[in-house]
Amino acid sequence: MPGKTYDVVIVGSGASGGTLSAHLARQGVDVLLLEGGPKVNTRTDFNTHAMPFQFPNRHIPTMKPGKAGFDSERTRGIGGKSLTWNAVAWRYSARDFKGKTYEGAGEDWPFEYKDIAPYYSTVEKEVGVCGNRDGLEDLPDGEFLPPVPMKCSDEIVKKGATKLGVKVIHVRKATLSRAAFNRPACHFCGNCMAGCDVVAKYNSADVHIVPAQRTGKLEVRHNAIAREVIVNNENKVTGVRYIDRETKAEGEVSARSVVVSCACVQSVALLLMSKSRLYPNGLANSSGHLGKNFIPHFTGGVQCFLGELIGKPVTNDEGFLDHAYVPSFMHNRKRDYARSFGIQFNYQNRRAVGWARDIAGFGPSYKKAVKDRYPAFLTFSPYGEMLPNPKSFIDLDWEKKDAWGLPLARRNVFWGDNDWKIFHDMTDWSRRILEASGAEILAVSDEPRTNHELGGCRMGKDPKTSVLNEWCQSHDVKNLFVVDGSVFPSASEKNPTHTMMALAARTAVYMAEQLKKGAL
Repeated sequence: MPGKTYDVVIVGSGASGGTLSAHLARQGVDVLLLEGGPKVNTRTDFNTHAMPFQFPNRHIPTMKPGKAGFDSERTRGIGGKSLTWNAVAWRYSARDFKGKTYEGAGEDWPFEYKDIAPYYSTVEKEVGVCGNRDGLEDLPDGEFLPPVPMKCSDEIVKKGATKLGVKVIHVRKATLSRAAFNRPACHFCGNCMAGCDVVAKYNSADVHIVPAQRTGKLEVRHNAIAREVIVNNENKVTGVRYIDRETKAEGEVSARSVVVSCACVQSVALLLMSKSRLYPNGLANSSGHLGKNFIPHFTGGVQCFLGELIGKPVTNDEGFLDHAYVPSFMHNRKRDYARSFGIQFNYQNRRAVGWARDIAGFGPSYKKAVKDRYPAFLTFSPYGEMLPNPKSFIDLDWEKKDAWGLPLARRNVFWGDNDWKIFHDMTDWSRRILEASGAEILAVSDEPRTNHELGGCRMGKDPKTSVLNEWCQSHDVKNLFVVDGSVFPSASEKNPTHTMMALAARTAVYMAEQLKKGAL
């Protein structure tokens, strides 16, 4: 609505922005949600059930041909990455929030597990998380729907891991194992990261944003690519300037408070672009720490074939990809590094058979080798926690611009000694578990790869070494908030989205209270 001043404008509609917008709207806060991509119909716009032979060059695009969106970091679409995530949903543990206190490494969060635990429960109850209550100290239990059964290959790995004293548990996912919340149970089509056309898997558009719009307190503006958060001479943010994705026309919205939820790197980029007389090095960056402490998860991986399944009949066992997980087990073991790792496995999609290129042979013998191994193929991907270091940071490349004339964000990653020690140990353990499971090893990663981007706008108690306080609120500008993975002071080894959503629910309570008091 032209000329209107909203209580809150939120930039980004993924898991964080979607959760936050819904929770604020329910509390009577007047919210505008800016999304850089188009409106998405999750029932019809994805290639969820497509097969490689149906597309040129055997390549399956995320969106159906002719549908815009997901072609750059600034044009995802309503729902953001929650539309195509794998839905793994772990709670962080007391040790994860206080890693520096426990181990003298990394950085503590400015609050404890007990402070966020109720918000984990809130999110679990409203989106639906399936899993088993395993009673593990380092992986807190939650409010779960029943877990899905393990697959035959999971049971084989579980048996091998048990020989080494390593647990294999049911995965926990924001995917319905039984019908709930007016959504159907997962039907196990095995292509979760290409969109879920029945919304058995959580996405913020269908589960949070659309219902919140019915309150009359949430408005969504599509195709609005944010280019600047505006700050006035009184050191308050007053709104957001944006570019229309399709027409490239400029627009502006006014608000009493602004929340940046663009996803880690793009949130940092937006703040760095938002230069002013008060903040020549990026908005809310008096500490100089904006962009620093970039701590993406790192992964490696082992590809293998389980011996028991080589030559067995092919079955449709993709399920909802990974049904099992190897939780962190190093904290109580002697080691020469801090922090730990966990292992996701069996989340390959059998539509992609790139591994066949690495099978030896030619002609009929080669074809037989591939067919024999097709039901036995397994990916094993450990995830490690990166420690903050000054050589890992996010900045802008002002010489390289995107289609809308905005500078590209650069990821600068340096692996420290502790990171390399975790990487080598998690790779060694992966091999040992698979060999104990009777696996034929095909390939082993020899260096870390980034995944789950985190950090760059971290929370902390000290304004000199952090950008935000414990409520995701800028130390410098009291009516500016950042809510997504960029705020994480430390990464854990666990998938972060569930924690991002819990943070959003927690921040919404604080923001609503502050708005009612007139403090923002």
